[in-house]
Amino acid sequence: MIRSAKTRALGLLLGALMLLTLLDGAPAKASATTEQPKGTPAPGGPVLEVEDVNELISVIGPNVTLNLAPGEYDLASAASYGADTGNPYCHWEAVSEDGYELQIADADGLIIRGAGMEETVILGKDRYASILSFSGCQGLTVAGLTAGHSPMPGFCAGGVLYMQNCSDVTVEGCGLFGCGTVGVGASGCRGLTILSSRIYECSDSAVNVGGCRDVTVRDCEIDHNSWRNEETVATSLFQSYDGDGFTVSGCRIHDNTANALFTSTDTGRAAFLSNRVEYNTLYSAFALYGVSATVDGCAFHRNDIYNWYPEGYGEPTLYAQNSEGEGLEPEDLAAMEIRPVQWNEAAVDVSLREPTEVEPGGRIEVTTVDEFLAAIGPDRTIVLRGETFSLAEAVDYGVGMGRYYRWEECYDGPQLVITGATNLTICAEGTDRPVTTLTATPRYADVIAFKGCDNVTVSDLTLGHTDGPSECSGAVLNFENCMGIAVDRCRLYGCGTMGINASYARDLKVTDTEIYDCSVSGAVLYGVRGAAFRDCRIHDVPSPMLCFYDCSEVTWNGQTVTDTHCDMGPEGELVSVEIG
Repeated sequence: MIRSAKTRALGLLLGALMLLTLLDGAPAKASATTEQPKGTPAPGGPVLEVEDVNELISVIGPNVTLNLAPGEYDLASAASYGADTGNPYCHWEAVSEDGYELQIADADGLIIRGAGMEETVILGKDRYASILSFSGCQGLTVAGLTAGHSPMPGFCAGGVLYMQNCSDVTVEGCGLFGCGTVGVGASGCRGLTILSSRIYECSDSAVNVGGCRDVTVRDCEIDHNSWRNEETVATSLFQSYDGDGFTVSGCRIHDNTANALFTSTDTGRAAFLSNRVEYNTLYSAFALYGVSATVDGCAFHRNDIYNWYPEGYGEPTLYAQNSEGEGLEPEDLAAMEIRPVQWNEAAVDVSLREPTEVEPGGRIEVTTVDEFLAAIGPDRTIVLRGETFSLAEAVDYGVGMGRYYRWEECYDGPQLVITGATNLTICAEGTDRPVTTLTATPRYADVIAFKGCDNVTVSDLTLGHTDGPSECSGAVLNFENCMGIAVDRCRLYGCGTMGINASYARDLKVTDTEIYDCSVSGAVLYGVRGAAFRDCRIHDVPSPMLCFYDCSEVTWNGQTVTDTHCDMGPEGELVSVEIG
């Protein structure tokens, strides 16, 4: 059974105590790559020349290419620092008592391009803020510049570049330095590529992503992370959890101190290929949980590695495999030699159950819960035929794992998590009142949790927990880092805390759906962009019936919703609710 990423991280964190005994001197730093990136102007948009930080903030927006002149751009020196920018596509977010982070949102097609890694430098002074934070941006490029915190490295809680719910992102020819905790951090992103960049002197990770799909780090230099503060070490130089597609290839990784080199938690298609790893001090090399990873064509020279795989703490790690799908013992890793390995040569984990074969866009009918689980995959419609499908009756309940689903441990039992399944519809034959019911037994589990899925539809079903309403903490439907969600003609009931729980999602539509007998709220949305409710009925749930936190473009029966907490009135209208 799969434990949470936080539980597994304890082993790596405790390993730091043993790692510190290995620290010794290291060679001098290598010089940064200075080759000019190949950024291209946003199609159909203007190309603007920018010479100072105030100009930069004023012209950020969609489908625009910003050419930054050589020099320093100190964000804290901006005239608008901590106040209204006057630009709807960026704002200052308070992250400490006296510090602010520049957050850029919904700027599709934005290109920020400097004059070169050593020529254009963007600086931030607040150690709790990311230098640049992007949300909901598609077709984003950051190229040809250096970014980091202006004070000398020390304790810090902010990263350098952070992306949330972004897609088709390229970071090329950049220098990203601490005291930032993470060079590039991402949540719920699709298609993130980091090319020919240098990430150095960060205190936690070079790249850390969660709920992301198709992330590539290629031809980069990763060095001296955690080196300046000998009292602490990085958690892991590369980390991915709840993802699909995470590749590190052709990189030079040297002079770092970390608990782990590469950590993959519940991430399919993870690969570490053709990398030179040298002069590092590591408690462990590969920490792999839930799904194995492919490691091939790498060279490990002159490192102090306490364990190739972490030992002694928490859940045992899986062993990596080569591009032929063969398991790798520690001696196999130590003897590996550098050679080119193409990404498409990387083997997949044969322990994962492939979904039932269906023609792309095809339809498959299932009559048992085991057939339902076997059918979960992309580009298909799964039709449930029958009155009741109890997840607890599955043969592999809590232990099996498919390529697109897994069981995740909760307080009182496992919950079903569907990941990376795009263009998936789960439904029954439509009737005025759904007669097919999908149930979960544990009260602390969601009935179904979707993570990192795009274009998902759940329709003509009743879903809820087996027992009647009482204390619990699980929702009915949970969507994390998903885009293009439809819940249509469903009945969602407790004892779930809420009928729908969505976080960092985009384009959610809930139509003709009844939500009832939930113990906290009908729906709770956090960080959702674009949510439309139409012809829904919510009853027998406490006030507030709907909660919208940090959301945008929310409508109820076509009317824009601006309130955070709402109840449904007697005529189906929304009424604002004040809470203490």
